[in-house]
Amino acid sequence: MRWFPTMSTTSFSSIIADSDQASSGKWIIEHPGPLWEEIEDAAIEGQLLAVKKARDHSMVCVYCISSDQETAAATLAILRDIGVEGELRYKSDRATEQRQDEYLYDSGDFEPRLTPI
Repeated sequence: MRWFPTMSTTSFSSIIADSDQASSGKWIIEHPGPLWEEIEDAAIEGQLLAVKKARDHSMVCVYCISSDQETAAATLAILRDIGVEGELRYKSDRATEQRQDEYLYDSGDFEPRLTPI
């Protein structure tokens, strides 16, 4: 997949550490549609650390400086405030570097799941 350059007001670059939690990582948003502009604005305003978009507009990555639960949850909360809905997956940059297909979290790990009555 080809990507547009990463957008960040902090000169962000990935951190690959000895653990997933200490490495940077990203929430993966598939088919963001018109929400891309809201995500982009949040990055420009400094609400989000860094974002990048696939050239075919099929995916957006929203980066976190580390992959600990607190940082991932805080970024997810911002995405929800922007209007991003649905199930999201989170992958550490360490896992990406090692070409692993495993995700560290999904959004349900941080949000209450609705169960039918």
